[in-house]
Amino acid sequence: MIISPIGIVLIAIYSAIVVVVLALPLRKLLARFRWKWAAIAPPVAVLLALPWAEEAWIAWHFKQACTDAGVHVGRKVEVEGFVDDTSRTPRNQIRKGNWNFDAKSLADWDARGYRYKENMLTDGGVVHLERTPEGIVASILDQPTARYHYKHAYQPTPHKIEEPIGWRLEKIEWQVVDSATGEVLGRNTLIKRRASTVERLWIRLLGSDLTICPDPDSGPKQQPFLEAVLVPAIKR
Repeated sequence: MIISPIGIVLIAIYSAIVVVVLALPLRKLLARFRWKWAAIAPPVAVLLALPWAEEAWIAWHFKQACTDAGVHVGRKVEVEGFVDDTSRTPRNQIRKGNWNFDAKSLADWDARGYRYKENMLTDGGVVHLERTPEGIVASILDQPTARYHYKHAYQPTPHKIEEPIGWRLEKIEWQVVDSATGEVLGRNTLIKRRASTVERLWIRLLGSDLTICPDPDSGPKQQPFLEAVLVPAIKR
């Protein structure tokens, strides 16, 4: 469980409030009732246990979800390009022709080793970006030509990619899918958890209450997900 010393102090204050506001008034109200504590103890115990139970629930389910986090490659394929369907752009915002990338951007493109990439448009077409001796040339096609699509597993709206998987828990998953067969060649899963209610009362005043796995700041550096599944056929 992740409960800080400050959180423990807040739980102590909360517990005192429960006793003063609920337990003591009920004791006076039921003073003549022989089994008063049998009536008072269960609801008071539930309320006192709530902060601990919430954190225990979040921590356990986060740990379980994290066993499936990270990069999972089912099958690798060699390709010259792919479709990026993680963020769609309206067709009228695309400029065709030579895109004048700077030297660093071109070097980064060449380092990845793909000849082209197709970005999905909101109307189902794509902007086809292809590396040429002159730079990156953009053209608009009515449908993708690449077989393999890079996409979010969950995206009910254009800007919603976090899938709720439990109280204070969310999952973001990127997939590479074979559009011809529907096969998922690989996936990259990220699990996010938020702090429990007590911890959120103070921790968000100092910064984010977000914890993720895999932790990007620990462990060995991994090969980028796309290149782990879609092996570039061209290395300049």
